[in-house]
Amino acid sequence: MAHVESAHLLELALGNAAPGDDDAEALRHVEHCDRCRDELGMLIRLVTAARAAKAVDLPIPPPEHIWLRITREVSRERGTPRSRDRPGPDAAPGS
Repeated sequence: MAHVESAHLLELALGNAAPGDDDAEALRHVEHCDRCRDELGMLIRLVTAARAAKAVDLPIPPPEHIWLRITREVSRERGTPRSRDRPGPDAAPGS
């Protein structure tokens, strides 16, 4: 059997295995294939971590002054004129 498709391994990691022949054959392959076993193991760890995540674990957006600085830097690199509603590069943070 060829290696198990990543999408199929993901379904197995999510616990969506069905009692059908395709899943049974895939799991038999994983038993003997280091590459597929490693990928399935990594996907299982990823799914477990994602399911255990809480809202406090999620990133928060950066403050407005960070976005302003990023916008200025990108605009300067591209030569794009700055927006009139945004401060210029010499403006103090938060102004």
